[in-house]
Amino acid sequence: MRLSRKHRRGGPMDGIIDQVRRMPLAEKRRLAEALRQAIAEELASGGGEPDRCPRCGCPAFVRKGRDAAGRQRWLCRGCGRTFGAGTLGLLARSKLPAAAWMEFAACMADALPLRETAARVGVSLYTAWFMRMRVCEVMGRRLLPARGESFEMDGTYFPESMPGNHSRGWFGLGRPAHRTGHDASRAGLGGSVCVLCGVSETGDCFCELADGAEDGPGVALVALRRLPAACSVATDGRRSYAGSLGGRPHEVRPSRELEMVNSLHSRLKAFIGRFNGVSNRRLQRYLDWFCWREQFRRSARGRRELLFAHEASGTYVCTRELTHLESHPFLSLANRVSIGERYGYMSMVV
Repeated sequence: MRLSRKHRRGGPMDGIIDQVRRMPLAEKRRLAEALRQAIAEELASGGGEPDRCPRCGCPAFVRKGRDAAGRQRWLCRGCGRTFGAGTLGLLARSKLPAAAWMEFAACMADALPLRETAARVGVSLYTAWFMRMRVCEVMGRRLLPARGESFEMDGTYFPESMPGNHSRGWFGLGRPAHRTGHDASRAGLGGSVCVLCGVSETGDCFCELADGAEDGPGVALVALRRLPAACSVATDGRRSYAGSLGGRPHEVRPSRELEMVNSLHSRLKAFIGRFNGVSNRRLQRYLDWFCWREQFRRSARGRRELLFAHEASGTYVCTRELTHLESHPFLSLANRVSIGERYGYMSMVV
């Protein structure tokens, strides 16, 4: 069988591939780096039209010319200021290039350790940690509400972790400091924090810190906010669950028969265990990271490309200074107010 002239010659891409094959190794590496940067910049600038003003939240806006790079800008009818697709965004407010954030997204998608991530991205260990905090915040904002008609809900516990020297700080620890590897591993749940987890038959899940134990009032706050209004819930029969479901149908099963939520607990503890002790005040960020992985693991797009797309269009509120002033969960009101009065960030105590 004779091939046509078109198939014998091949397209322009075949010629480019042939040239790449004949390149030396050093030139191939330079070309790969240039392609990676070009892809990152293209994905970072490919955001669509926003749905509201990023500054005031007003949904009324009109087109208002283009910037120096040719990207569309809009004029807000509410505050009267112009904005672009990346205004107040994660990449737009960062000094790092888009290629660095793309490499960081690949490391986050694979849940790599922080030191290995810093080495791959080419930043310091502290910068890599701060990048992780920002991306976790973007992940939390990207989480979709849990969907489903039947949920299983149960709590799991993590060791209390409040690292740092609190002897001269504003924070009252309320107990003697733990010696590394000794006092924190005692039996019982007295020194643990409760994470309430729920999962539906469709695989949608939520994981959130609850104030106190499973018998505390924090369970009702989490359940009423996270569970859909028209769903049935299966639990292990704790008394606090019956009064925290807001009239939803409730089924009691033995704990070992809650297979979906038990499997979720196992995956969650394996994920958190990679990071060798997460501080309580950062734990909710890591829970959002885990839920993001669970929610988008069946996405048609690759997890790395999807996370970078969320980075490119994501926004954050917690700045570098506010990240350090982030309070421990479920502090007393006196401690929360002392933070706001000392540093002028009263929005943190709400």
